[in-house]
Amino acid sequence: MLDVHSHILPGLDDGAADSSQALEMIAQAEKQGVQVIFVTPHCCDGVYNCTKQTVLSACQNLSERAATQHLNIRILPGAEIRVNHDLMERFDAGDLLTLGDGGRFLLLELPPMFIVNAVFRMMQQLKERGIIPIIAHAERNPMIAGRLELADELTFMGIKLQITAGSLTGDFGKPVCKIARKLLEKDQVFCLGSDMHPGRKYRMKAAQKKLFKWVGSEKTHTLVTENPAQILTDTDSSMDVKTYSSA
Repeated sequence: MLDVHSHILPGLDDGAADSSQALEMIAQAEKQGVQVIFVTPHCCDGVYNCTKQTVLSACQNLSERAATQHLNIRILPGAEIRVNHDLMERFDAGDLLTLGDGGRFLLLELPPMFIVNAVFRMMQQLKERGIIPIIAHAERNPMIAGRLELADELTFMGIKLQITAGSLTGDFGKPVCKIARKLLEKDQVFCLGSDMHPGRKYRMKAAQKKLFKWVGSEKTHTLVTENPAQILTDTDSSMDVKTYSSA
């Protein structure tokens, strides 16, 4: 499995408080069969605005610490970037970190309320620049939950949707779980992420089991391994995605 969304870099946002807590989170991921985890601290949300270089440096440091603890998991950089009016300006300035620093997939968090036409225009502008936007925890966004036709329009545009592992297990309530299942049934989900924070249970394995039940083993493999492994082709072209299993 690959986890495309986590908050385990210590001291950068509301994620891990220190390296010790970060390593505990990584150990949980490894025990649940996760082989690659993207660290995606909040960025551009008005509270946290860590720079690309800060994340890259912190990710490298955490990877080295994990190796000393014999944790057999690949840790790759990224960011959960809040969509704001200056998104394109920041992108064109080279300030935004793509997943794996591969230059193609950008994990974006939509605000709870947004102007649809403005957001769609920014998504199109990113695509024109060769970027594939991934909407973080789409099932938990109030506007998408209230207007599922927005998910239809986004996926029609080629925008990818990520859902949260804990949403499938009911951690965020039944309504959110139902929205996640609807998105899955409409084949609109690209990948799964833990969105791991301190105080939350790591749910990737439990969510995988739920996916097996709802969409079958082949589709589950696509969501937790095959689709997110596309990101690795940008990060490391020599990576053989077939080495990853959904076990």
